[in-house]
Parts: sequence; C-alpha cells; structure tokens
Amino acid sequence: MWNEFNNYTISFKLFTLVLPLFTMLIGVGKSKVVFKKLQMPLFGYGNSEHVSEAIENDLHARAFVFRNDQSTLAIVHLECWIISHHLKKAIVDDLNSLNKDSGLTMQNIMLCAQNTHSAPGGYSHYAFLNLTTGGFHSDVFNAYRKACVEAISKALKDFEKCDLHLNAEMMDPASDVAFNRSLDAYNSNPEVAVLDENHTQLAFNRMMKQLKISVNDSIQKGLINWFPVQGSSISAKNKRIHPDNKGYAASLFENDKSEERSFVAAFCGEAQGDVSPNYHGRAKWWPRGRYEDEFKSAYFSGFFQFEHAKRIFESFDYQIPMSNTLDYFHYFVNMSEVMCDKQFTHDKKQHQTGAAALGLSFLEGDDVDNPGIDTFTATLIRGIDSYKNTIRKMPVISSKENRSHFKDLEEAHGPKHLLVELEEKRVLGYSKLNLIPLPGVMTEIGEELNRQYDAGALIENTWAPVIVPLQIFIIGDVAILGFPGEITTVAGDRLKSTILKVLEKRGVMDVILTSNTNEFSGYTTTFEEYQLQGFEGGFTLFGQHTLAAFQTEFSKMAEVLCLPAEKRHIPEAPQPPEFSKSELEKRSVMKIN
Repeated sequence: MWNEFNNYTISFKLFTLVLPLFTMLIGVGKSKVVFKKLQMPLFGYGNSEHVSEAIENDLHARAFVFRNDQSTLAIVHLECWIISHHLKKAIVDDLNSLNKDSGLTMQNIMLCAQNTHSAPGGYSHYAFLNLTTGGFHSDVFNAYRKACVEAISKALKDFEKCDLHLNAEMMDPASDVAFNRSLDAYNSNPEVAVLDENHTQLAFNRMMKQLKISVNDSIQKGLINWFPVQGSSISAKNKRIHPDNKGYAASLFENDKSEERSFVAAFCGEAQGDVSPNYHGRAKWWPRGRYEDEFKSAYFSGFFQFEHAKRIFESFDYQIPMSNTLDYFHYFVNMSEVMCDKQFTHDKKQHQTGAAALGLSFLEGDDVDNPGIDTFTATLIRGIDSYKNTIRKMPVISSKENRSHFKDLEEAHGPKHLLVELEEKRVLGYSKLNLIPLPGVMTEIGEELNRQYDAGALIENTWAPVIVPLQIFIIGDVAILGFPGEITTVAGDRLKSTILKVLEKRGVMDVILTSNTNEFSGYTTTFEEYQLQGFEGGFTLFGQHTLAAFQTEFSKMAEVLCLPAEKRHIPEAPQPPEFSKSELEKRSVMKIN
C-alpha cells in the first residue's frame, strides 16, 4: 500500500508537465456561527452531560462556489459534527428566496461537516440523532442555517477568474497527527500489511490532498483540504464550544495568508471512520492526545495538518493544473433495500442490506476517544437481547410475518447484537419503550426516551436516516464523493478505487472522498471489519453488506456521469421524509441542566 501511495505522488509531479491550465469563476465566503445563548448541548459523544458553558473558539461556515459556462457547484464546509438533510434543505430554500439566479440547488451544493465533537447539537429532525441533546433545538438549527446562507451569499458576490491546482502528498509517517483506533479490524482486511500496536500511526491513508484556488501566480484566494482524522482531540469533559484540530488548521492557514487578501481555507474529513487524533497503541504514554491540556492537543494535531498543507500549497513540485470541467450527480437511495452487485460482496454472491439497526458494540464505545458502557452492563444487555431473540423466533408467540422479518434482519446484520431497530422503532426488541428493562447506568437515556415516547415525539418516520443522499462532483480532473457519514480507511479506499475505475473513462485522474456530507447515516466498514463488531461495526446501520451497497449505488451514478448530458436518464428516486412542526416541538421541551 505504501509503494502505491508513493508512486501516486510521483505520477502527480509528472502530470504538472503536460496538463494545460484553464480558468473558471470561483468565489469564496466565510461566516461566523452566532448562537443566541451559551448553554447548549454539545454533539458527537452521545453524552447528555456534554453541555457548553462558554465559547473557546468561534465556529464558522465556509463556502466555495465554482462556475463555468455550463454549470455551477458549491462546496460548503460547516464546523459542526454531522450534517442534516433538513438543515441543507432549509439553507437551499433561504438561498432561493434571496437569490433566485444563484444556480444553486439541493443537487449541486455539497454541504459537509468538519466533525468537531465540541459544537452544539440538536439540529437533526431524526429522533435518534437528538436523543442525547435533549430533543430538537431550533435555535441551533437556525444558527447553522444562517451562517451557511451568509457564507454562500458572500461567495456568490466574490466571483473572479481563477486557476485551480490539485496538491497531494503523503504526510511524514513519523508525524503523530493521527492513529488507527481499531487496529484488529484494520488488520482483518486481506489487502493490508498487518501492523502491531506500536505502529497505529501507519494504519490509515496518510495522503493529504487539496484544491488550491489562485487568482494568478502571486495571489491566492482559497484552499479546500482533505485529510482523514476525526475532530475528537477535545473530549466530552470539555464545556466550551470549539472547532477542534481542523478548526485550528483552518485558522492557522487563513491567518498565514491574511496579509494578502481575504483568504478562506476549509479542512475537510476524508475516510476517517477508524482514525483518531488521540493515541491508540502501546508505544507512547499519552494521556489521550499529546498533552493533558486537550486544547493544546487539538492545536498539536491541527498544526501538523496546517504545516503540511502549507508546504504542498507553496511548493512547485505539487501543483497539478486542473481543467475547468464542472459536473455533478445527486441521488437519494433507500439504504435498507439495496441489492448489492455481487462483484462487491465478500463471496461474489448477491446480498441485500437490511433495516437500519444499531449494535451493542456501538454503546460499548472504545477505550480512548469515547469509552462506553462497562462490561457488566454490556453482559446484561446481551442477556436481554438473547431472551428477546428467542421469543421472536417462537411460532407460538411471534407471527409468521414477524419471524420472517427477524430472519431478514439476522441475515443482513450477521454477528451484530441488535440494540436499537431504527426503522421498526424498537429497543432491545421492545416497541413499548416504557417497558424496557434498561440497566441503571442507562437510566438517564431511558428517561429521555420515555419522555419523548410519552409525549408522542417518536411516532413519525424512522428514528435515523434511511433514505440518504449520495453525491458526486467532478471539478477539474478530480471526482469528489459526497459520503453521507463516516467510513473507515480500507472501506474508503475500496470505494474510491471502485469509482475511479468507472470515471477514468471520462478523464478523471483521482477520486477524493468527503465524509459527513449532506446527511449522517452512521458508519461504514468493510465486511471483514464488520465481523469483529467493534464500535464502527456496531454503528454500521444497514448491516454487513453496507459497503457493497455504497459501491453498487455510487458505481451506477459514476456510469451516468460518463454519458453525455442529453443521454442521462435518471430514474425517480425516493425522497427523505418530512417531520411535522408538532412532533419537533414535542421533542423540544427538554431543558438543559
């Protein structure tokens, strides 16, 4: 794998000699997220006591709008944990009311989250995604909405002819910027070199890529950077709003360029589902990150990213001119009903995804980033799960239809202990949530679940996204996948390789994956990683064939993008559900202590 990455970098240098340079119109914009109050639930660790008391560093929305004679595209980067489809829809509605000629729609805006775990939550319309934030918070929703609209509006007024270059290089393997947090799962993949716990810093793709936006050789305008590391340098003990390591990287870069003109830099996530800025392994004696002070640890990781980004931004060796091509495809897919193409499955047979469900290992967390429930509690839950599963298989008690449904769940989810069935709205097999025998350690979550259940706030639609948006942008000679969630290192490599094989036919030279884009549908692992049922496998909502499903659906989209526009026949797609104002209000009555 290392040789492949190094050859890739060398080939980039050769391309700089042969590719012509084209210009396109590009505008950039940045806006601060302004919250009306300081005491808000922070989102990312699933901890209801993770509540802000102050702002350490402001959060921002950053927008980049690209335009040529045929198309307009926008990449919008928001410093929060994840993206909600309904938030994006509200942003697009506001844009259309302000500027009907913007040319921007749900299809050609890519809204991605930076993944800080120290930003306010409660802005998703799905019940599960605001369970630990005390329900839906319209003030948080509107703060993010306003910042994104302002950033895009600024970018639309900032158009000028620009050159676009791709920079890419491996980060030094000696730098402690990030580590694989699920090494056993990573090592289960047949294509990787097996690593021990002294080398977790090598168990992820250390390639940094970025799009450099320049007005001319001496004036730079902006940067969109991709590097896989999660925004979890700062733990759930923190009580202050903060954009974490990538927030530091962005601010450092913008401040470094501020003397020239207004410069906007976004540091996006890539295939980082199993990648942590905190140390996992045995070679170092770190408290969590590099320092006891978690803000200092976040700066430490962010500075590595900034320093490397600046070096390849400024070096002639890493400037690959991009053409002025712009193209895109956006499509909604029901991820619980995908029949996977057998070329992507582990046994080369057709398999189908299953109804969305969380596994027990999700609740168990991991030892460093987000420690979960204790072993005793996990054992109790396994006992409850086994008891309910036995009952669901008994003809005397369970109907034929229910037994058939449960068999489908077992086939799709394999070794996963089903904790929450997000489509059937069951917890440990119970649909009457006030009857669930939750262990004492889970009393607080149980009380909030019961509160929402009794209030009638869990009735409409599924508890988590099932119909999710997939998106592909082609900017210059690079394809950018808008991935609706987190994806692990090897799963991301497989997906990007799959799509590159298709898009090479139309001249695409590289594929970049942007995580947490447009919606959040949990994690995605490889089939092999899933079998171990670590945190990431338990959070892979649609079962053990989820990656194969994404490969299947993204491949179809890539094939369409290889056709001339007039020959693209796009089938009708399912649409995400709408939630009533009444249900959201019922979910919003919880007050933060």
